[in-house]
Amino acid sequence: MFSKPLFKQSCKANLGLWSFVTVITCIILAVLVLVIGNLNVGAVSKGMVDLFVKDSVEASIKKESLTYFNMTDEALVNFDDSTQELDQLLNVSLSSMQKKMIVTQFNSLTSQGKSPEEAKTAVLSMLTGDVKMAISAFLDYYILMGENYDKASINQYVLTLIEEEIYNQILESNGQEMALSAKLFIHQAVNDYLSYSQNSEQAKSPSIFATGYIPNILKEVFIIQEFENQGEIIKVSDYFDKEQLGDISLEVIISYRGQIEYKSAQLKNELMMQNPELGEEDIEILLSQALAEEKINYINSLSGSLLDELPSDISSSLQELGNMDMGELVIGSMFFKMAGILLPIVYIIMASNNLISSQVDSGSMAFVLSTPTKRTTISLTQMAYLVFSLFAMFLCTTIVGLVSLAIAGGSISITYSQMILLNLGAFVTMFAISGICFLTSSWFNRSKLAMSIGGGLSMFFFVATILGLFGSPTIPSMMRVGAMDVFNYLSIITLFDCLSILAGTTAFIWKGAILIAIGIVCFAISIFKFKKKDLPL
Repeated sequence: MFSKPLFKQSCKANLGLWSFVTVITCIILAVLVLVIGNLNVGAVSKGMVDLFVKDSVEASIKKESLTYFNMTDEALVNFDDSTQELDQLLNVSLSSMQKKMIVTQFNSLTSQGKSPEEAKTAVLSMLTGDVKMAISAFLDYYILMGENYDKASINQYVLTLIEEEIYNQILESNGQEMALSAKLFIHQAVNDYLSYSQNSEQAKSPSIFATGYIPNILKEVFIIQEFENQGEIIKVSDYFDKEQLGDISLEVIISYRGQIEYKSAQLKNELMMQNPELGEEDIEILLSQALAEEKINYINSLSGSLLDELPSDISSSLQELGNMDMGELVIGSMFFKMAGILLPIVYIIMASNNLISSQVDSGSMAFVLSTPTKRTTISLTQMAYLVFSLFAMFLCTTIVGLVSLAIAGGSISITYSQMILLNLGAFVTMFAISGICFLTSSWFNRSKLAMSIGGGLSMFFFVATILGLFGSPTIPSMMRVGAMDVFNYLSIITLFDCLSILAGTTAFIWKGAILIAIGIVCFAISIFKFKKKDLPL
């Protein structure tokens, strides 16, 4: 079933072609690995990733700073206004006698078994207008704080109300953990604001205080933060130090304040011109409502990242390009699916033709068959040579690839095991194509027919693979032409799944099994056809 003399004859006849293809393919692979290693394209890709990550971190810092500044500024303004109003009510508007009478009436009702809310409702039932609102506010204070009307008690009461209001707002939109964090933050901010107001000779200004306070606090928080990006833990401290974080926060807050102040003055003038009949208080209410939306727009504008400012398709393409491993792209996909298989395909076309159809066409097959050698032995021996020569070829490229990776010294992300699997996948692909070419060589008696059909199919698969590459996920989306993906379904080379090998998935296994099956079926038909067909001997 196997003829050693015929095998040796085939080796000698095709040695030159095999050596040329093998040497050139190995040289191309070695040059690619070493050149890409020296260019350190991985560092270029990492640099792009770092740029996007740093920009994203900076945008996050700006947004957090503006969000906390807004929340703190509004809370402090609210605190100042509320404490002044409450102090006016408790210590100026209501006399001691009035407060005593209200408390006595309220306590009398609670002693009769009424709840504080029921007692409060009963006290207010006979009142109307501003008096009713004033007494309601007084009772709310009394229920919580008692008959302590000093400044510290008023501050504590107002702070409690502000904390609860902020907690409820954040709870609804961001959850309990964020709400509790915001509540604690505002509690500390108001207390620090009070301390600052007592010890500073300057007049109190919530905005000025918050402008300096937020960067100093948040830089301590930001510096220890970390997050996940593409499966990697990113630390903020890898990109910024405390002073840089503080500067970023301060700069964006100052810019934000300037824009809001300018917009506030502009909107106020417009509202006054459009509503001359309204008083100052009504204008301020309308202004506050109009500024609420403007503040959101300014925050989004000032805290936008580089990628946010670009169109979504370009932004995603740049991110994809930055995350792409150029070593894997060039070696894993372009070499092993184009340059690395072109010459082997040429070898397969020519060698398959030389092994069967060329000998039939030239008449030399008659001398082989004049010996006791059977047709099945001839086809099996020639098939064995073709498969063995391909295996030897890719064994050489595997060795060269591994040596080149070792010389590159880890500057390329492709591992030794991936290099072995890529060469194995290329061999399996060539095994399937060699089966097709060997089948046409065994089927046709004319060499030109065998080469035109077998070689034509092989080159069609190769060209379709090149065209399909521009529509595959291998190519960055900004350069990808989706319509060309149809060519990937017209070539068996597509079953050589380099992306699966490089990604560490198992899809390449079943696709490789299909290629092996194609090769086995074609070789089996070749042997049967050569055994049964009429030869022009």
